[in-house]
Amino acid sequence: MKTAQIVLILFIIFAAIDHFCFAQLLDPDPLARDCHQQLETKKAQNEVTVPNQNYWKGYPADIKKILISPLHWKKHDWLNASLIIAITAGLYTQDQEIQSWTQNHRNKTSDAISRFAKPFGDGRYTLPPLAISFLYGHFFHDHKAERIFALGLESFVISGIFTAALKATGHRHRPNVGDPYDSWDGPGLSSANVSFPSGHSSSAFAIAAVVASEYHKAFIVPLALGIAGLTAFSRVNDNAHWSSDAFLGSVIGYFTAKATIRLHQRYKTCGFAFLPATIGDHVGFVVSYQF
Repeated sequence: MKTAQIVLILFIIFAAIDHFCFAQLLDPDPLARDCHQQLETKKAQNEVTVPNQNYWKGYPADIKKILISPLHWKKHDWLNASLIIAITAGLYTQDQEIQSWTQNHRNKTSDAISRFAKPFGDGRYTLPPLAISFLYGHFFHDHKAERIFALGLESFVISGIFTAALKATGHRHRPNVGDPYDSWDGPGLSSANVSFPSGHSSSAFAIAAVVASEYHKAFIVPLALGIAGLTAFSRVNDNAHWSSDAFLGSVIGYFTAKATIRLHQRYKTCGFAFLPATIGDHVGFVVSYQF
């Protein structure tokens, strides 16, 4: 590939990768904000997770914040991103061998696992349950169910945009066409040869990470992320993607979900707060404690 294409792909990858301190970078000095404002904003943000006008308008703003986040990265953030790039590059150099080994050891069990897991990366199967989650939350006043719908849908859409951008930039050939692992066509609008990265893997982790973050029960986190991992495995087993495609797609989906969640949770509670209060003609303060 040409140097310009490689640089463009790396930029999109870096823009798509969130990191563990993303919330602090989005809001560099949250403690300096007025505590009452934080509490009110947090309450408003919890209410905006239903599909109203403000929710849909938030998509472009959230995409922009994720795209420009590398401008604020610190040393450890670049190290985290570099590690992901290094793993992707390492898998890339071994893609041909991994593909050959996987196909040589493919069997009825691996195919059965793939048939089970593949739909979890297909929006035709995953978006209807999200819609059901919203309807359940709306009619039974379950705000967590509504929140899973809102965050899951946004994560699904944004990760899909990042994935589609990389696909259109590289146009990597799929392993099932018989071409070598390093066959790329470069930027274009063609829908052919769009192996890198895996859209199924990205979509599966985009939703699974939201479910895992919202439900903290011990069995839900490994179950949700485990199924997403099997979805990524299915793409390699079915010879539809190279291993590096599946890995990077998983990373994009997972960290886009984490970024989306943090964008809607960047105002933390303040513990004790002294808030102004007016009672009749008297002006004073009340003490509030949020836990």
